[in-house]
Amino acid sequence: MAVAQFRGVVLGQVLYGGDDLSGSDWDKRAWKSRSDVCQSLFGLCGDACLAL
Repeated sequence: MAVAQFRGVVLGQVLYGGDDLSGSDWDKRAWKSRSDVCQSLFGLCGDACLAL
């Protein structure tokens, strides 16, 4: 973020939290088997880039 600010360029970041540790049991959410989520995030990133 500091480099983008220094260079005066737009920076976007997508963060996906893969595990849920809020309950008594661990919910690992299986990122590798969630191709629908991967495709949706990729599409959102592409849309965000086109909107610039």
